[in-house]
Parts: sequence; C-alpha cells; structure tokens
Amino acid sequence: MTGERRNAIGFDQSHENKLNIENPAFSDFMEFLFTSNFKIGTIQAGLDYKKLSVYDIFIIGLPQDACLEDYEIVDLVKYVKDGGSLLVINDQGGDIENKNNLSSLMKQFGIYFNPDKLFDKEHFVSDPSRLIITKFRNHFITNDIAQIIYSNGCTLTVDKSIEEEQDIEFKIHVTDLAFSSEKTSYRLLFNGQEWVEESNKSWGIFAVAHYGLGKVAAIGNLSPFSSLQDLYGIKAADNFKLIANTISWLLNKAFSEEAKKTLPIMMTTPIDHDLYTWMKDKIQEGKWNNIKEILNFALRVIKLREEKLSKPRENPKES
Repeated sequence: MTGERRNAIGFDQSHENKLNIENPAFSDFMEFLFTSNFKIGTIQAGLDYKKLSVYDIFIIGLPQDACLEDYEIVDLVKYVKDGGSLLVINDQGGDIENKNNLSSLMKQFGIYFNPDKLFDKEHFVSDPSRLIITKFRNHFITNDIAQIIYSNGCTLTVDKSIEEEQDIEFKIHVTDLAFSSEKTSYRLLFNGQEWVEESNKSWGIFAVAHYGLGKVAAIGNLSPFSSLQDLYGIKAADNFKLIANTISWLLNKAFSEEAKKTLPIMMTTPIDHDLYTWMKDKIQEGKWNNIKEILNFALRVIKLREEKLSKPRENPKES
C-alpha cells in the first residue's frame, strides 16, 4: 500500500455476503458511492493482499454460513497495517447466529462482535428489535448526528488492552462511538448454552480503530445500509449521515506530515437536488470539469469574503 489515493472501494463477495452490490436492497447505498465518484470493485474468490491492495476501502458486509480462512485474516490485517481501510458489518446474533467468524478478524484490532440480540422496551413497542440510538462519542464520524435507527443488530465489545501490547511496533487506538440506552435497552446474550436476558446497561454498537497506517470501522447491524424500509434503513433518521461520515473517515489517511499538508480532505455530504442538477448541467455545458472544481471554487469565494469582512476598517481621514 502507498499514500496514493485512487478512491476505490472493494466489496467482499466470496463469503456468501448479504451485502451484495447487485442486490437491489442496497441500491441507495451503491448509488451514493457511484455519484460520489468512487470506483467500485469486488473480490469473488478468496481474499489476499494483492487483491486487497488496489482498494482504498474494503467492505466485508455480513458473511453468512461462511468463515474467513486463516490466510485471509492474515492478509486483511496486513492490508490495514500498510494503509488500507476496512469496514466490517455483522448483524443480530453476531458470529454465532450468522455462522461467520468476523470476531476472529476484528479481535486483531481490539473489537469483538458479541453473540447477542439488542432490543428496546420503550421505542417501537410493536417491534422491540428496532432501537433509536442517541448516545454518541464526539468524533468525525458522529459529527452532526442526532440519532440513528438500529434494527435487529448485535452489540460490540472494545478491548482497550490491545493498545498496550508490547510486541507491536506501531500504535493502536480503538474506541466505541455509539451506544444503546441504559434505561430502555436490553439484550439476549448466548452464553454457550442458552439465550439469557440482560438489562440496565449501555452497550456499544459501533466502533473504530487506528491500526498501523490504516483504519477500521465495525458495526453490528446491516439495516442502516438497506433501501427496503424507510423506518430503519438508509433513509431513516441520520443513518445516511453515519454511512457517509464513515466512508469519509475511512478514506482520509495521511501517511506523513507532508501528506497531512498536501493531500485533499475527502468528504461526502448530501447536496440539495436543485444545486446538484445545476452543477451537472454546467459540467455538461463544459463550463466546469467536475463537481469538485465547482465546490472548491465556491468555498474559496466564501473564504475570501469572510477574510475581507473580518479585516478592521480604516478610519476615514479627517478633512
């Protein structure tokens, strides 16, 4: 991996992944990536470092009845260490119910998918498996997010002790960013023999990590990416913002102090439909090359105006 940015996103399609780029259930998510000018690709038959290294971000979206091979986990960890970004999505019941081994991969970064099912006893009474999440840690990803809808998901555990491991030559930082409500949420946890109910606790549902030169994000629910239901899918509450912010955070990596000063910051943000249509028309007319050029010009104009307004006015000379 190098610091060169290609804006390429790859999807795992070799482990019976429920998040499949051709599945119409995820059409809005895929349209967002395409209209954001990402290059989209898939890996169909086994993950290895060479295949992974062509992507800035790689997404493993809910493997079902399929496990990662040991060599795939080794290469995925190396991919992140060398500067790749990884988004991993599990769902209700974690590894146990979905018959995958995502925690075998994620424990390398200090994150575990718990074998549980998360519920809420107050909101969406007719369907307690649907939660309103309103507790967030301050972070780039949670910026401007008030609530998300989390439906039929599992919880996450963050292991901070990995940050202190002595045999690792680089820094690791892991943290959870979103949490269920201690007052209204409860879960069914599989203890190896049966499902046991637990309550009166706040559980993490979204976590991120810095590992080597790369980044990792993990969420225990696939529904925020779905287009099938406006009540809990990508269009519900701030679910789209969470996804857009996550993609932006994963994409932005500086591999040196010089890169921090020279690399552009990649952001994904919704644009008013009429403005988006106007920009597309101007590009087709040949007046601008692309949307990035228009937005950067607009921001420079605003910056110059702000600087001009902030300068103190000179007193007029007395006559």
